[in-house]
Amino acid sequence: MKIKNKAKFITRILELIVIIATIIITPMAIKYATALREHTAYGGEYLIPILGLLVIFILETIYEENQKNNRRK
Repeated sequence: MKIKNKAKFITRILELIVIIATIIITPMAIKYATALREHTAYGGEYLIPILGLLVIFILETIYEENQKNNRRK
């Protein structure tokens, strides 16, 4: 497999890492917070997937801006 666009490939790999990390960290954070509180409650640990989505949007925006700047040169 030949990679034609290295920057896009790296961006996609980073996004995949963020998704996997989010999937792993969220249940661990929920279990930890529940054990710490000693009762079931809903807190900031449920916002971890939204934080992961925000990071993906930021990575995608950086990639798109770099592409625009490269076309102008």
